[in-house]
Amino acid sequence: MNKKAIFVANTGFSLFNFRLPLMKRLSDLGWSVVGAASDEAAYASKFAKEGIKFINVSIDHKGMNPFADLALISKLKSLYEKETPNLVHHFTIKPVIFGSLAAKWANVPAIVNSITGLGYVFVKGGLLKRIVIELYKLALSRRTQIIFQNKNDKQLFLDNDIVKDTNARVILGSGVNTDQIRPLENNTQDGGLKFLLISRMLWTKGVSEYVGAAEKVKRDFPETSFIMAGGASGGGAQGNPEAIPEKWLQDVTSKGSVQWVGRIPHKEVMALLDDSDVVVLPSYYPEGVPKSLIEAAAKGKTIITTDTPGCREVVIDGVNGFLVQPKDVDSLVNAMHRLIREPGIVNQMGAASRKRAVELFDEKKVLNETLIVYQEAGALLREWLKE
Repeated sequence: MNKKAIFVANTGFSLFNFRLPLMKRLSDLGWSVVGAASDEAAYASKFAKEGIKFINVSIDHKGMNPFADLALISKLKSLYEKETPNLVHHFTIKPVIFGSLAAKWANVPAIVNSITGLGYVFVKGGLLKRIVIELYKLALSRRTQIIFQNKNDKQLFLDNDIVKDTNARVILGSGVNTDQIRPLENNTQDGGLKFLLISRMLWTKGVSEYVGAAEKVKRDFPETSFIMAGGASGGGAQGNPEAIPEKWLQDVTSKGSVQWVGRIPHKEVMALLDDSDVVVLPSYYPEGVPKSLIEAAAKGKTIITTDTPGCREVVIDGVNGFLVQPKDVDSLVNAMHRLIREPGIVNQMGAASRKRAVELFDEKKVLNETLIVYQEAGALLREWLKE
C-alpha cells in the first residue's frame, strides 16, 4: 500500500521555499506527498508542477481568536481523517500546536513537529507566552517527535517540561543544496566592501542597528556600500508588531547610506550574494537557524551576526565571521571596521564559511537526519537506507 505524508505550515510560501526538498525526497522514495497551508499566492499550481498535491487550508497565523483556532483543529482533523496519512509533519507555531492535537484525535500513526524558531511571542513574554507554553505542553505530550533547529530552543522546552529528551532532536536548519549554491568562480570585487542584509523587515531582525552602523561606517569609509533585501508588511494588532513601516524603509533609502531593494525573487537574492563581500544579520529575533545565513555560508561569504541562539550556530567568532552583541550598534561598527581595515581576512573567512556550510548544513545531511526522525516516530522508512 502506498504510504502518504502530509506537510502542514502557515503559508504556501513557507512550504514551497523551505520544505520542498524534503517533500520531494519522500516522493522519490515512493510516498504520496501532500502539502497543506494557506494558498496565498497560487501555490497549488507550483506544487502541481513538482508532482505534489496541495490543499488550501486557511490558517490565520497572526490572529489570537480561540474560536478560529478551534475551527482550525476541526479542519485539520477532517483533513487527516479524509487523507489517512501515515505521517504528518507540522511547521510553525499554529500548525505544530493545533495540527498535533488534530493528528492525535484523528489517530495519525506518526506525528513530527519542527520548532523553526520561537517567534515574537517569546520576545514579548508575559501572559501570552505562558499560554503558548501550556498549549505546547498539551500538543507535544506523548507520541510526537520534535525537531529543533538549535540546542538553545531544545533546552528551553526541556527546562519548561514541554518535551522529554527522548523525543527531541536538534537538526541544524532546513539545509541548502551546496552543489547548487556555491561561490561564484573568479569573483572579483571592485571598490569598497559591500555589506548585505537579507531578512524580513522586522525591528527584531536588527534592521535599525544595521542602518545605524551603516551611517557611522560610511562617514569614515564612504566607498563602502550597504544593501537590504526583504519584504515589508504591515504591523499593528492584526500583524506582526515588529514589522517595519514601508515608509521608514523608503526614507532610509532616500538618505543614501543604505539601499532597500524590497522583496525580490530568490534568483536575484543569489545574484546579490555573489556581488557582496559580507552578509550581516544583527538579529535578536528568536531564530531557528536563519536560512539566509546558511545560504551566505554556502556562497562563501564572511558573516557578521549576533551571539544569539540560531545565529551563533552558523558563525564561529573570528573564523568565518564575527559574533556581535544584539542591539549594539558600536559592536557592529567595530566588526565592520575590522573587515574594512583588514580586507585580506574577508576571503579567508569566506572560505571557512563555505567549509562549514558543506560539513554542517548540506541538504543531503539534513534530509537524512530528518528521515531518521520519521523512523523514530513510527513511519517505516527502511527503503531510504538503500540509497
